[in-house]
Amino acid sequence: MSERKSIYRAMRESIKEKVRNRENTDKLNLDQVVRKIRVAKKLTGAEVCRRSGGDLDARTLTALERGRIKNPTVKTLNSIALGLGITISDLFRPGELNQEQNYCFGSPKGAFTMDFAKKGVKIVSFTPLIHDFFCGKLILASKAKVTDQLLDHPFPIFISVLLGSLEVTLEGSSKAVLKEGDNLFFRGLVKHSFQNMVHRETSVLFLTAPSFLR
Repeated sequence: MSERKSIYRAMRESIKEKVRNRENTDKLNLDQVVRKIRVAKKLTGAEVCRRSGGDLDARTLTALERGRIKNPTVKTLNSIALGLGITISDLFRPGELNQEQNYCFGSPKGAFTMDFAKKGVKIVSFTPLIHDFFCGKLILASKAKVTDQLLDHPFPIFISVLLGSLEVTLEGSSKAVLKEGDNLFFRGLVKHSFQNMVHRETSVLFLTAPSFLR
């Protein structure tokens, strides 16, 4: 089995688990949104029902705020929005704005890490799991080598050496040694390999769009 396939297999398993965990937390908690807006507007449940024009009863509102109604009808959503003095889209906006896909405050630890110890390779992603863009670090242990197109897609790739030294081979013959601060731009369809040339870790910044983590 090639190095690329073994790395991608491990990537897929790691990503699947992270996606499952994210899906459990990305769901819109409509019950919390409705209650938060109602409290912020200093409205009682009875007032919300009255302002809805009589199309919303107190039991329905209470059940929704307690999470017992998971999929309210459009009619119920419209009544709640009317009672709160907002639009239906306003009910969903807090959840949309809080989703990790829209913004993500990070740290040097990154959004997540994939460690392939046997290969001497670690990938730190600064961006969450989105298709549009990837920004992160490829960390190679001393003398570690990544071959056979780790980033196996035809889109633009930009790399910059943050620490250490990296020997880059393109199309099997063209070689270049990148030192700290040096960078390289190329298309992913170009066959390439990277090798750490020093006796310590080499850290490389990676930028590509769309992400190679599908």
